[in-house]
Amino acid sequence: SSGINAEWPLRPGTNLDNITDIGGSTKRAFWRLFKYIQGDNDKNQKIDMTVPVMYKWFMDENYALTGGRMHFYLPSAHQDSPPVPTDTSVQIDELADAITYDRAFGGHNITRYESEFVKLGKALGDAGIVPYLGFSITLEYTRPGPGKQRHEVMLLDGGS
Repeated sequence: SSGINAEWPLRPGTNLDNITDIGGSTKRAFWRLFKYIQGDNDKNQKIDMTVPVMYKWFMDENYALTGGRMHFYLPSAHQDSPPVPTDTSVQIDELADAITYDRAFGGHNITRYESEFVKLGKALGDAGIVPYLGFSITLEYTRPGPGKQRHEVMLLDGGS
């Protein structure tokens, strides 16, 4: 499926427990993508926002975060020929099929990502599965305000 993304570098010392406050980088990425779906594209076309919002977190050889990429999925009506972004920092992606492992959790507190990755990693280890550790993925199925919220942590299969 196709989507749009915007990338940013991470400041040293940032971890998944404070991804909502990494120098405004996720906010800048969000607004660049939001402008695209609000018509900042070659067709001046508004596009419905979909869920989930996906974050891909890149890590170095010591599993320290080095950067990230935020993705919005494009609705099916725009999959075959999505409007071209006018902002060069926004790109159209084609996501390849892959085997993934995920763990879903609820609540409005997203500071649980690291502990949920630990639980996912333990479950995979207990099953003899070795995930790819070059990046991790978080997904948010959220809306503004209180209420039930859904989040996921995801790892790719080591052979993907």
